[in-house]
Amino acid sequence: MASKSNVVQLPNTTTFQLGDLTLQLRLDGKAIINIEKRLDEGIMGLFVKKQGEIKLPPANSLLIILQGANKTSGVTEKVIVNAFEQYIESGKTTMDLFGQINEFLDEQGFFGEKETDKEATNGESLDPEAPMEADSIL
Repeated sequence: MASKSNVVQLPNTTTFQLGDLTLQLRLDGKAIINIEKRLDEGIMGLFVKKQGEIKLPPANSLLIILQGANKTSGVTEKVIVNAFEQYIESGKTTMDLFGQINEFLDEQGFFGEKETDKEATNGESLDPEAPMEADSIL
């Protein structure tokens, strides 16, 4: 299967559209190490302040994540920046890019497994018959 930029879908990758550039992203160990080396901090540190608050990383850091996770050959920093310019000119924002990269990281399991809720219940519903506010710690 080839997309409009002749990118072949690689196994275990996520297709990501940035402007008119189609990227194949995969967050493997080598990609994480290279991204964190270029950022000079952990990927998680881009998204969370020391107080646990969510923060919006700068656009160049988001582009470093895209370039580091990209498995499409021939995509230079200049190509990524040009595609980002097209992305912004099309009416999208850095907040949109942040959301898309956040989704990608989540899909790749960077924030942990989503399946734990299903596994913990063995298919049983978590919804109680009656509200049990006494058990709430919030």
